[in-house]
Amino acid sequence: MSQQRPQSNFFQTLLMVTVIFLAVQMFLGTNTRVPDTSTLQETLDKMRQLNAQVRDDSISRLKPVALGKLAELEKKKEIQPEVAERIRLEIQVLVSDTLLKAGTRLRDFNKLTLAYNDLSSLESRYRDDAVWREPFRVGPDKDFPRTETSAEALKELAGNKLRELGMATPVWGFFPGYQMVDFLVRITGAIPSFSYAFAGLLLAIFVRALVWPLAQKQLMFGRQMAQLQPLAAELREKYTGQELQQKTMELYREYGINPMAGCLPALIQMPLFLLIYTSMLHYRFEFEKGTFLWIGSPLSEKYPWFFATNLGHKDYLLIILYGISMVVTTLLTPVSDPNNARQQRLMGISIAVLFAILMFFWPVPSAFVLYWIFTNILATFQSLRAYRLPVPPLVKVNAPGGGVFPVDPNSVGAVRTGAPKVHRAKKKSR
Repeated sequence: MSQQRPQSNFFQTLLMVTVIFLAVQMFLGTNTRVPDTSTLQETLDKMRQLNAQVRDDSISRLKPVALGKLAELEKKKEIQPEVAERIRLEIQVLVSDTLLKAGTRLRDFNKLTLAYNDLSSLESRYRDDAVWREPFRVGPDKDFPRTETSAEALKELAGNKLRELGMATPVWGFFPGYQMVDFLVRITGAIPSFSYAFAGLLLAIFVRALVWPLAQKQLMFGRQMAQLQPLAAELREKYTGQELQQKTMELYREYGINPMAGCLPALIQMPLFLLIYTSMLHYRFEFEKGTFLWIGSPLSEKYPWFFATNLGHKDYLLIILYGISMVVTTLLTPVSDPNNARQQRLMGISIAVLFAILMFFWPVPSAFVLYWIFTNILATFQSLRAYRLPVPPLVKVNAPGGGVFPVDPNSVGAVRTGAPKVHRAKKKSR
């Protein structure tokens, strides 16, 4: 299989590794639980001390320890449910407050985002409970002199700090991501029911136009590789193991094809994807002004746990539609090797489903999911178009022994190889 379409396998493997890494980070985190003999109260006292010292890394590592001790007490029924809920929320307030202080001091967008997202994920669970507005004791700081705060107030404060930092901080230190998205929103009038969603479409068109040549090169290269599959199949019938790999590479050299050439366009597009995602995160609080069809409708007010109330929040129906668009894109995209069509499609569908499942646990704004759906549609259109274009026939440019074929540059389909022109001796006149 690796000899048939290495550039496709490389990209799919890289994408799968990335997804698995994100899944591990999401579900397991980077923290390692170590045996701890202290009581829950001692752990909480330690967390309050770390909060006062603004040691965000240490308190983040202590968070799963405290939650584990709380779960043990709940399992043994040594603590009342309402008390356990209050302590659970206090643990998160201490961690988020520490991240808020550290993020503000260091102007760290990631720390502030983590502080906000953790509280935002708990809001639907606690907001109708008085504990959501109950003040918890926290350590004072030069930027935040208060000695207590509630989860509700802390979430609002973290959101305001994120909004300010997103507006003032370039993405990756150089790219004006907030200003770019804001420009796309404002050129259509900043209309809540239209402009914020339409900005996602404009951004998808802009990005697709930017990567069009690279994506086109990758698609056409895949079609060239597909032409070699009958010859590669013959080699697989004759050779195995190391000898098969050697003969396959000789086949690529014979036709002047680098099997890794199709990977570069895909790798170049990945930083652009991350750049756009981060730019939309910087703009996420402005997206809260936007709506889209059911997002922000009375339906979302009735079922806020499933439908987003605005484009700045996560919408589960939109994630489902995104997963469907990924599957449809996979099914409509022609395969480079008909002999492995089923395997290629199964891998594509598996990645699509896995991505969609991960997004259920990923606090991604609906505006970004909408942008990604638009991107899938445009990518499918380009793929279908590319597989309907004529592809030049393969021409041998190298001899099996390593030499270069002398080719007539005026012949149809010939490839200029730089070989010296062959001259015939002139006949002597009598």
